Amino acid sequence: MKITCLHTADVHIATFDALFAKAGFQGVVHHVVRADLLAQAREEGAEAARADLRQAVAALGDAGSVLCTCSTLGPLVDDMAQADARLLRIDRPLMENAARLGGRILVVLCLESTRRATCDLLERAASELDRKVQQELLLCAEVWPLFEAGQTTAFSRAIAARIRQALTETSDISAVVLAQATMMGAADYLADVTVPILSSPQLAVDRAMKIARS
Repeated sequence: MKITCLHTADVHIATFDALFAKAGFQGVVHHVVRADLLAQAREEGAEAARADLRQAVAALGDAGSVLCTCSTLGPLVDDMAQADARLLRIDRPLMENAARLGGRILVVLCLESTRRATCDLLERAASELDRKVQQELLLCAEVWPLFEAGQTTAFSRAIAARIRQALTETSDISAVVLAQATMMGAADYLADVTVPILSSPQLAVDRAMKIARS
């Protein structure tokens, strides 16, 4: 059994190798990194990357499932998944879980380029599950340079600090959604928070395994 992960940053390789190992996956995990796809999407809009993304997926061969770990490319992956059931956008299982909780969801992200894709997916997941959600957006664009510089611990701590502040300023939050895979580490610094902190990587790994096995 083979699962291919399509990334837009090298840093995700070790993270997802560890997550698949933690999940007990016995097959092969193959990684393809295409930073150019995210760069193109950020500069020209996600739609501009559609043709190159389609070519990248076509070149992946016979993987049992294909997990795209870039939230910005998510809507394109969702579109392509209608014709190729192997494809999974990383944040779909996350948003489905958040929608099931319902209520006021604090959606945390760093890249403006992924705002629309993220918010639209949560609304769609809520509609599909017949749940009502109210989104509160927390944009942490100022901390993204820490991630780009490889300062992942400082990046995670900074996001956690912003979330703590937001939780003191906004009442009745039913869940916090870490909308980008890169933000997963922030949950480690929020272990004492009573509000559920949801992140995408492990949920997506579990779903990708399920797709591959089916």
